[in-house]
Amino acid sequence: MNCYVCDIEITADNETDEHILINAAGGRLKSKELICSKCNSDFGESIDGILAKQLNNLANMLMVKRHRGEPQPIIGNKKSTGEKYLLEVGGKPKLTKPTIDKTVDGDKTNISITARSEKELREILTGIAKKHPHFDVEEAMKSAQWREEHFDEALHFQNTIGGNEVFRAICKCATNYFIYCKGDPAQIKHLIPYIKGEEQKEIVWMHYQDNLYELRPDESSHVIHLVGNKQGGILYCYVDYFNTHKYLVLLNDNYQGQDIKQTYFFDLVNVVPIQREVTIDYDKKTLLEFFTNKDAKPFEKVKKSFDHSIALGLKRQDDHQRGELLERAIQNSLGKYPEGTIITEEMINETVNEIMKNITPYLLRGMKK
Repeated sequence: MNCYVCDIEITADNETDEHILINAAGGRLKSKELICSKCNSDFGESIDGILAKQLNNLANMLMVKRHRGEPQPIIGNKKSTGEKYLLEVGGKPKLTKPTIDKTVDGDKTNISITARSEKELREILTGIAKKHPHFDVEEAMKSAQWREEHFDEALHFQNTIGGNEVFRAICKCATNYFIYCKGDPAQIKHLIPYIKGEEQKEIVWMHYQDNLYELRPDESSHVIHLVGNKQGGILYCYVDYFNTHKYLVLLNDNYQGQDIKQTYFFDLVNVVPIQREVTIDYDKKTLLEFFTNKDAKPFEKVKKSFDHSIALGLKRQDDHQRGELLERAIQNSLGKYPEGTIITEEMINETVNEIMKNITPYLLRGMKK
């Protein structure tokens, strides 16, 4: 088996897991029989990396599970103050950086520090101690007050869609899937210069057609639908991330390979492939007209797709936060007793009180919104 990009033989020394749908977005479908490790690395640092950044906001909000690591935090800001925060997976906001305020009062200097963790506070205090030898780090650590506050307003963030590099990454996703489905590499060889950025082509564009497949309210999925028609002379692929970022890729308008129709539908919530029909069946004339007369501004359709994902993401974050509050309350009450302790009515009352103390501010915030 050769790398379909550079044609080098794939061996035990240069084989690599190539994710057909990138791992950064929760993609699980992968193969060692697509490209070599060098091509994988080159694309990962260029077009795949740019696509990952564009998909990260939804991956974060939907709390997708990846093979490696978690989605990166989202950078958002409070509209009222402009303050920037990091929104971590699960919806927990965090300052983008610590703050250090100094005020001089006669021969005294008062320092006020807001840190994001105990470790970070200790590092800042240690730096201060290097400049002021009589400063007591441990005493300052003891006087620190840790607060947990609920936001009283939403964080705002921006999301970018598309661009030449992203279109090339999506084309690579489609060619990956074609080769994975045992397609003839000769039928997509003409696309390699485009994927590598050596040529320009108008073969990838946003595709927001209604009712292509069934979508349930509690579902978020990735979709790939590949069609090859030898008689019609066309090979094309529909690529859909999070039921939100939707694209059509023209792979070959003079297709001479075997007839093919393959669909991959991956449920990101339950982390399993599922069976689902996709109703796209273009002839050559309709397909070429799509790329000739493409809708330059499908903003309303994009917004509708985003609304579904954002609503689902907020619900998943709410469920996650309630679960964390409940778990913390149980640990603060029943968790302090040795394993095997017989649970008494007093302990149950203590647990109920702890649950109410933890979850009431959260519920009040929800009622206020």
